[in-house]
Amino acid sequence: MKSLVHLAIAALTGGGLHLAGAEDAAAASSAAKCCNVLEKSFPGKTFSATNQQNLYQKFVASYFSVNDRLTPTCAVSPKTTKDVAAVVGLLSKNSCQFAVKSGGHGIVTGSSNIEEGVTIDLRGMRSVSLNKQNKTATVQPGAKWIDVYSYLDPLGWAIPGGRAGTVGVGGLTSGGGNSFFAARYGFACDNVKRFEVVLGNGTVVEATNATNADLFTALKGSQNNLGIITKFDFVAFEQSDLWGGTASYGKQTVPEQIKAFYEFTKNLKDDPYGSLIFIWSYFPKIPNEGDRIVITNLYEYTANLTGPVTTYPPPFKSFAPDSPIGPPTANTLRVANLSSLTGELNSPPELSNLYATLTLTNNVTVLNEVAQILTEEIEYYKNDTFLEYASILLQPLPRLFTDRSVERGGNVLGLDRYKDDNIIFQLDLAWNGTQYDERARSLADKVMGDITTYLEGEKALKDFQYLNYAFQDQDPLGGYGPTALGKIKAASEKYDVGQVFQKLVPGGFKLAGAGSGNKYNRTI
Repeated sequence: MKSLVHLAIAALTGGGLHLAGAEDAAAASSAAKCCNVLEKSFPGKTFSATNQQNLYQKFVASYFSVNDRLTPTCAVSPKTTKDVAAVVGLLSKNSCQFAVKSGGHGIVTGSSNIEEGVTIDLRGMRSVSLNKQNKTATVQPGAKWIDVYSYLDPLGWAIPGGRAGTVGVGGLTSGGGNSFFAARYGFACDNVKRFEVVLGNGTVVEATNATNADLFTALKGSQNNLGIITKFDFVAFEQSDLWGGTASYGKQTVPEQIKAFYEFTKNLKDDPYGSLIFIWSYFPKIPNEGDRIVITNLYEYTANLTGPVTTYPPPFKSFAPDSPIGPPTANTLRVANLSSLTGELNSPPELSNLYATLTLTNNVTVLNEVAQILTEEIEYYKNDTFLEYASILLQPLPRLFTDRSVERGGNVLGLDRYKDDNIIFQLDLAWNGTQYDERARSLADKVMGDITTYLEGEKALKDFQYLNYAFQDQDPLGGYGPTALGKIKAASEKYDVGQVFQKLVPGGFKLAGAGSGNKYNRTI
């Protein structure tokens, strides 16, 4: 059962563009020239299919999803901010297209890698340090969250960050960053008090609420549109072990699960130490059809604990074994540190993946209808075993999260528009074999399209789309709303004068197409 739980978990980012025809040839020629210069300027740090081939192959294989395992003309691995600045300056001067890789957990082709271009691989910049006096943890962008927690746990400190240890710090934080601590501290990006950034012209600046304050705000959710973040100073806090883990249930519990999920989201303000993810998963390759749907809840209670927990903490009473839901069929619930809890919440690598996302109102009737739509869709596909799994993740997005963000200076996610409690909906598909890509997309289009149509009819669909879960055809930047999007565009014009991160970095969600809407959210 534990392996099924692992299959049910996933998170983070994306978007991508490709060139064709004559443009391909021009890009290849330009990239080759830049790679030649990089090999001379950064010997030992630049690798390609013909130069340090072993390193190059390991680099390509280091991406979580098969989707983004592209083959750039070369990759360069800077070790310092000065290196990054020199690389960006060189690429900008020579008009070479490039991508930037932090943890490499993005699942949309081109989000952190590139064909016919240069990929800047930040894995060589992954240090973590803690200053207890000023309560600051300084983290480089190439670190993964397991690196952060493994360093901070023995010291008894923490920062709000990723819930899966294999996710990278750079991508998750610059895309917003949900965490176990969101009800107490807001999103991961809200807890950055200083960014060190390399701009498109190769200069290095810092951004705080006092220095380059407009850039500081715009970096909290805009991902790769403004520069390369080379250092994050996070607000740190003391944290001992916490209670949490996974609990699995049968599909018959769904109606009671939905009631409990609704109540948890509505009442989270009364005990903000709680964190919950609900996962509905379908595993078509399980022989017994009745066992193919598995419900997995991820519970975390972030209050400092020193001993065993014998009953479910207060926010989870509606999920307790003596509740109408009943006891789980399997669980890993325990008191443990963040390294342990986030170490088990990782999806299997080596697969193709598709994420898509919506935001909907927290409403029991709406949630039940969404569950019914899912059941009907999966019934249609029940004999098609090309999928390894299909999962739906529901995550609370109460007004409380936004209040915490505003207390910390705000971001550009645009959630301050909403006064009510909402839910992040994520579709997560995984399959083995690129020959099934179109079938997976067709399934996603059907599921997301039907749910969108229903939610629009009920006026329960919100514009916001969590960027780290967005599909390549979605418009998360536009979903932030015109005010927030305007802040990102203004920062781009001011700090990226040559528009390097719009013209030379084609991957990710770009400003030019932001605000145009998409087929999964027609209300923008």
